Amino acid sequence: MMTKNLFVSLLLVNAIVNRAAFTQEINESVEPSAPIEVLEPASEVPPSKPELSEEPQTLPVEEAPTPKTEAIPNETLDAMTENTEALPEGKSEEKFDLQKQTGVVPEEELLKTKNKKAAKIRSVKPTESELYIQQADQYKVKDNFKNLQLNDVVEQGLRKNYDQNLREKKQEQNKITFDGVKSAFWMPELKINLTTNSQRISTLRTGSRAPTTASTPYANGTLGLSLGDYTVFNWGKDYALYLNKKSLFERNTQIFDESKRELKLDLINTFFTLAATKNIEKIRQDQLRQTSFLYRLNKEKITIGKTSKQDYYQARSEYLRSQNLYHTAKIQADQTDENVAYYIADPIGTKYVILEGLDYKRIKISLDDALSALEQNNPTLLTSKMLMENAEREYDVAFKENLPLPKFTINLGAYNKRFGGATNSTVYETYSNSGRIEMVASINTTWSLTGADGLFNSNKMALSRINREITQKEFEKNNHSTQSNLRLTYKTIISLQNQIAILEARLPSLQKTFDTVLENYLANRSKFYDFTMALDDLTGTKIFYEETKLEHLKQKLTLARLMGVEDFPGENFDRLATRLKGK
Repeated sequence: MMTKNLFVSLLLVNAIVNRAAFTQEINESVEPSAPIEVLEPASEVPPSKPELSEEPQTLPVEEAPTPKTEAIPNETLDAMTENTEALPEGKSEEKFDLQKQTGVVPEEELLKTKNKKAAKIRSVKPTESELYIQQADQYKVKDNFKNLQLNDVVEQGLRKNYDQNLREKKQEQNKITFDGVKSAFWMPELKINLTTNSQRISTLRTGSRAPTTASTPYANGTLGLSLGDYTVFNWGKDYALYLNKKSLFERNTQIFDESKRELKLDLINTFFTLAATKNIEKIRQDQLRQTSFLYRLNKEKITIGKTSKQDYYQARSEYLRSQNLYHTAKIQADQTDENVAYYIADPIGTKYVILEGLDYKRIKISLDDALSALEQNNPTLLTSKMLMENAEREYDVAFKENLPLPKFTINLGAYNKRFGGATNSTVYETYSNSGRIEMVASINTTWSLTGADGLFNSNKMALSRINREITQKEFEKNNHSTQSNLRLTYKTIISLQNQIAILEARLPSLQKTFDTVLENYLANRSKFYDFTMALDDLTGTKIFYEETKLEHLKQKLTLARLMGVEDFPGENFDRLATRLKGK
C-alpha cells in the first residue's frame, strides 16, 4: 500500500514539472528579441496649449539682483508639435546624438509638421531653455537697497562728499598760511631764542694736549626775546605784495564757497539723472513685455499653422533685440547707482529706490537778468579780475624796485638773559650792542648790464608789463566766452521747452497709434512691420521725452553756474522733486 502511494506521488510531481516547462516555452515564443525601451516626450516639448500671460516671462523682478540670462537656442518649434517628423533610418543616430548633446532640434525641421507621425525620440534630461530663463548667478552680488529723495542726496552729499571734505582741509591750510602772512606784515616778528654752548657731561677718554675750545661742566648761554626789525615805509612795495596775497586768499575762500554751490548743483543733477535712467529702464521693460507677448503668440500660432515663418522669425528677432536694449538700459541705471553712492559716500553697491521724480517747470528769469548776474558773480570772471589786479600791482612793484628808493626800518632789538658759571644778567640791546632804538634807511638796488634781466633790468620790466597785458586779454576773452555761453544756454533752454511741449502732445497720439496697430495685428489686419514701427516710435519717443526733460534741467543748472547763483529768483532747485504715485 505504501509503495502504491509513493508511485502516485511521483506521477503527480512529474506532471507538474512538465506543465511548468510548457508554460515557459509559450512565454519565450511571444517575447520580442530586443528589450522594449520606454519612450518619454522630448525635453523641449512644452504643453500643447500653454496659457498665455500678459506678464512678460523675461522681466526680472524689480529690486532683485540681475539674473544670469541664457540666450534663446534656435530650437523648440518642431519639438513643440506632436506632428514632428520621424527620424529616418541610417541618419537617426547622428541627429539624435546632436539633439541629446545640445537639447536643440534643428530649425530645418521647423515646419515639417503636417500628417506626420510623432517621432520616437529617446528621453533626455529636461533643460530650462524656454523664452528667457533666469537662473541664480553663481557670482551673485549682494546689494544694499535704500529709499532716496532729493533732500537726502543734497544734505548727505554736502556733509560726506569726499572731494568736498578734501577742499575743506585745503581751505584750512590756506587760512593758516594767510594768517601768518597777515601777522608778518602788520606786526613785528617776535621770537624767543635759546642758545647754549657745549656743556661737558662726562669725559670718555683723556688726552695729553689741551683742547683749543674747552667745554665747561655747566650750562652757558643766552635766553632772549627778539623784537626784530619793523619796516616803516617802503614806497608801497611790501603793501602791494601783501594785497596780492590777500586777494589770492579771499578768492580761494570764494572758490571754496562756490565749490559747495557747485556740489549742490551736481548732486541735484545726479539725482535726477538716476531718476531718468530708472524711468528709461522701465520703458525698455515695457517694450520687452510687448515683444515677449507677440513672440509667445506667434510661437503658439506656428505650431498649428496659423502664421508664417516670416512673422515668427520677425517676432523672435524683435524679442531678442528688446532684451539687448533692456539690458543696456539696466546697466546704465546700475552705473548711475554707483555714481550716486560715490557722490554721497554711501556703501559700495548700494541700489536706490527713487521716491521722487522731476517736476518740469519752464524758466522764468529773463536773459537780461541772467547777463547782469553773470557780470557780478561768474566764477571765471571773478578769477580773471583778481589775476588782472594782481598783475597790475606786480608791474608797479617791478617798476619801483628798479629805482634807487630807500627802505625805512626800525630795529627793535631784543631782551637777552645771559647765564653761565660766572654770568647771570639780563640786558636790552640792539644791533649796535646798545639800548638805543633807531630808524634807519637803506638802499638795495641792482641794475644788470648783461644777463637774463637785460640792460638796466629791461627784460624784467618787459616781462612784468607783458604779464599785465596777458591778464587783460584773458579777462576780455573770458568775458566774451561766458556771455556767449550764457546766451547759447538760455536759447537751448527755450528750444528744449518747445520740444517738450511738442512731445507732450505727440505721446498720446503715438500711444493710440500703437494700441490700434496692435489690435489690428492680433486680428490679422496689419503686418508685423507696422507693429514694430509703432512700438519703436512709442518707445523711442518716451525715452526722448525723459532725456529732453533731463537735458532741460541740466541746461538750467549750467545757466545757474554761469550766473554764479545757487537758485534762480523765485525758483528753488530743491523743490523740483515731486513725490511719485504709490511711493
